[in-house]
Amino acid sequence: MFHSKVCGIHFPDGQPTRENPYPVLFMGYDCRVSRSLGRVTPARPPPKKRCLQPLHLNSAIEPMETDVDVGNLENLPLQTRDVGIQWPDHMDHNYSFSCGNKPMKDCGTQTDPTPSVSAKNLNNKDFIFHTGLCADSFWLLLRAVLTFCSQPLNTKLAVHEQFLLVLMRLRLGLLFTDLGKRFGVSRTTASEIFTFWRPILARFMREKVIVWLPRDTLNRIRTFNKNYPKATCTIDCTEVFVQMPKNLRKRSQTYSNYKHHNTYKLLYCIAPNGYVMFVSKLFGGRASDNFITKNSSFVHHLIPGDEILADRGFTIKDILPPGVSLALPAFTRGRKELSEHEVTSTRRLANVRIHIERAIRRLKGFKILCHVISGRLQSVDEIVSICAGLCNLQPLLIRNSTE
Repeated sequence: MFHSKVCGIHFPDGQPTRENPYPVLFMGYDCRVSRSLGRVTPARPPPKKRCLQPLHLNSAIEPMETDVDVGNLENLPLQTRDVGIQWPDHMDHNYSFSCGNKPMKDCGTQTDPTPSVSAKNLNNKDFIFHTGLCADSFWLLLRAVLTFCSQPLNTKLAVHEQFLLVLMRLRLGLLFTDLGKRFGVSRTTASEIFTFWRPILARFMREKVIVWLPRDTLNRIRTFNKNYPKATCTIDCTEVFVQMPKNLRKRSQTYSNYKHHNTYKLLYCIAPNGYVMFVSKLFGGRASDNFITKNSSFVHHLIPGDEILADRGFTIKDILPPGVSLALPAFTRGRKELSEHEVTSTRRLANVRIHIERAIRRLKGFKILCHVISGRLQSVDEIVSICAGLCNLQPLLIRNSTE
């Protein structure tokens, strides 16, 4: 304990008493007696008064004295009020004026119910860009598909706007959130529209568009190719990337050693004029060309006298019906060089087979098949069928010079 002396002037009674044992007067600061601590502690300083300093918003306005009555702030000019309480008298304080002179609620922060894209406002070039079809093909396809739909989806979007949304999803690969913004609907509504029309479009394409051409039509268009006048079709396989599945078995089945990625693989068949006649179901990227050809219904369309143009990987002669021939490039494995006849025939075949590559490139023009397909995307078979059918509604890939 410290032995110190304190002047009696600091005690209310002139000296320490039972009632006032602590010095509290003339201490140089306000103090209080803490009952919990049993001693004198410094008191909390009083809050500072807010200084109402003038704002020099205009050099022509003279500053006023700061000794003003706080209760009469409402009568003071705007320039002399406190900074924290000033706002223009004409301003609607419920909105933020961040878009020019327009209140925030009018700046389009909410979903605009009016679609920014409409089928009635698109010209022919816009239709080709958004859907891959010209304007006439779009409206004819819509009328034809409606015969396959007993009851259209009941939403605030018209049927032609729903149809445009579906084709934009396929052609441009847009997300449902983006489509919802463009058409003035929610993301859920955009997803429901696509889910509703997808199986209807796929069934229409398989039954009415992707068909094996009649024999008289094939005989007429066979004359397009002078080197292979008996050629009925050209086939090849193509792959689309898919996300790596979590299931180890599916991951193994979809891994492609050729692409070094998980893929879906399908068989694509075109007529001599480029018309898509057959599209197989999807297989894992691990499946070979022979396996896909054997386990699809492709060979059921062949009759004696047909000729198939294919790549080296299609060693399928043993599974073809009798009387069907197969044209393949010459094999170079185990041989030093090819004969002159083999070189010539291989070049001619490559000159014809290039059209199947062009057809596949046209199919991949639908961006939904260009990107890595999400593992959550359902019914990829239907999407491929729709895109292949839309390719048939585009101008012919190979045109006869006499047409």
